[in-house]
Amino acid sequence: SLHLNPTWLESVDAKLWQDEIVLIRLNNAVAKKKGAKLLGERIATELDAHIAQVVGHTALLYRADIPPVLDLNEMIAEKSEE
Repeated sequence: SLHLNPTWLESVDAKLWQDEIVLIRLNNAVAKKKGAKLLGERIATELDAHIAQVVGHTALLYRADIPPVLDLNEMIAEKSEE
């Protein structure tokens, strides 16, 4: 099992609180794409976040702030109006 550096986790946690969404490139941590999904899920669990997407060796994490910074319903409505 890969050790998650607490300092690194704290920096990702702070970024999630600031922006609600964080892109994490895991290609230096895992060799296979399946490993990126599993590691992304582990990081999300540690930080009480959700995996929004995993593409290749990259995971996108989301965690809503209180109140939310990103209004996903508004973003969807704007996109459907285009």
